[in-house]
Amino acid sequence: MTSSAIASVEPGEDRLTRMVVKPALGPLTSTIVMIINFGGKVNRRLVAATTAAFAVLAATISVPLPAQAADAPINDVGIAEGTVVEGPITFQPTIAAGADVRSITIDAVGAHYEDVSAGDDAAPWELHWDPLWFRTEDVTVTLIVTDSAGVATRSAPVTVYVDRNGPTYKVENPMEPGWGLYLNVRTPLRLSAKDPGGLSRAELLQNGKLIRSVDLGGQTAVPVSLLLDPVTRNGTIAVTIRIVDLAGNENLNDLTLTVDSTAPTGVFLPSGTYLRDTVTAWPYESDDNVFVLSMASYLDDHKGGGTTERQPFSVRVNSKAVKDGKHTLSFELTDLAGNVRAVRRTVYVDNTLPSLSVTKAPKNKAKLTKKVTLKAKATDKYGVAKVQLLVNGKVVATDTKAGYQFTLNPKKYGRKFTVQMRTYDRAGNVRYSTKRVYRR
Repeated sequence: MTSSAIASVEPGEDRLTRMVVKPALGPLTSTIVMIINFGGKVNRRLVAATTAAFAVLAATISVPLPAQAADAPINDVGIAEGTVVEGPITFQPTIAAGADVRSITIDAVGAHYEDVSAGDDAAPWELHWDPLWFRTEDVTVTLIVTDSAGVATRSAPVTVYVDRNGPTYKVENPMEPGWGLYLNVRTPLRLSAKDPGGLSRAELLQNGKLIRSVDLGGQTAVPVSLLLDPVTRNGTIAVTIRIVDLAGNENLNDLTLTVDSTAPTGVFLPSGTYLRDTVTAWPYESDDNVFVLSMASYLDDHKGGGTTERQPFSVRVNSKAVKDGKHTLSFELTDLAGNVRAVRRTVYVDNTLPSLSVTKAPKNKAKLTKKVTLKAKATDKYGVAKVQLLVNGKVVATDTKAGYQFTLNPKKYGRKFTVQMRTYDRAGNVRYSTKRVYRR
């Protein structure tokens, strides 16, 4: 049987002729329809004449169509539905027992092209098909069987995927403008790979040596992580990324990156053990062999804090995001390559005011003529830092030991003055006593 094809001419193509050829089935003579196209404009006079001629031909010739698939002697085409085809393939259909088969023809139809090609003329019916002229697309394959009487039947269709293109991928690691791609041996090169026909594997090569190979399991879109050789030294290196699809098509690219596996260093504030309200965390010393990109600070499992890339680094940490008690305050510096230096410190969050009571003092509005002793009691779960004596709102004495006691000399002040006590706990929470007014 003569091979033929339907070729697609895209808009704007510089062709003079478009030809459609249909194969003869059995004893029928091939029908050739030619439409002459000059410079993209159809010769309407020739089209009209051709149309009229074929109208007469259609009225006098009846062309039998191949029988339906249910009547075909082929039980199985020999190609699985969804098979990915990259190049020439060989397959064997399953013929019904006792079927009359003289020849088998392969009919492959894509979105832009049809290929009716010679199959085989004798058992065991080994068929060879080359999808050379198809694009990357779904192609429907059917087998046309002609018996000894010239009667043709068509098998059930099978759709295969012709894959001409290699996979695509994108590097997901952040690239800093003006710096490029930095990586350390502990952080993988992250890719997102795609291929409509299915992905086979991803590979990473350094100096031509295969370092990593990841099985992608036939997925059409998948994230990929590829670690560098763990003994890679700091500096600029060239690596090769190879992504291969199920059809064997590959995308092979070289990539230059800078390796930096040394973490930054830093000394951080606040350095205290007790926290309250919102505190500012910042590094008063930091260093890196390339560049420190960001700083983070938070309580426990990333509570109350945040991350900043704005220099000079500082992060506000809200201690009220956790309950009073023992917690971990973290400081982290991250460089361009993703190296992280973390400093963890045990702290006590205390957002509860201390208690304060005046245990000995003259009554409010009392007249004082000589020195008097004032005493106070202050307590706090995490400890009292100090108690202060204030006269007219100014600190005149401080006591840091329990049994807090002060001596007040009224002669140092005006004829009328106010007295008040104030206590601080270790976190800096403050409590005031009630003011008392004295005169002399």
